[in-house]
Amino acid sequence: MPLFLVTVVLLSSCIPPSYIDNQKRDRYRITEEEIKSVPQADTAWDVLEYLRPNLLTRDRRRHVGFTGGMDALVFINGARAGYKDRLRTIPAMDIIEIKYLDSIEAGGKYGFTSGGGVFLVIVE
Repeated sequence: MPLFLVTVVLLSSCIPPSYIDNQKRDRYRITEEEIKSVPQADTAWDVLEYLRPNLLTRDRRRHVGFTGGMDALVFINGARAGYKDRLRTIPAMDIIEIKYLDSIEAGGKYGFTSGGGVFLVIVE
């Protein structure tokens, strides 16, 4: 076997499985399995802060058109529950999934008020 091939095989076997799993992870979706892995998370906000902190600041980074500075909406099991701060009141142990839709993706379904994005939270 050529030395190059041996080197590639040896190096690829040293990559931890968690690194490969993280590469496949959807950056806008948090699964129940991921939520359970968060140490000491009491609320949905804590989960997001630990796993995807960038999603909590996305709504404030909009500077184009009418969407600049709008708070993200929160929907719990399909019902509108308020704005982003509502995530601080949803118990982490009840959450099955959290999905974030950016303003473009959310606009078609949730209208103008979703200019800051939408958090879709599925609870038990």
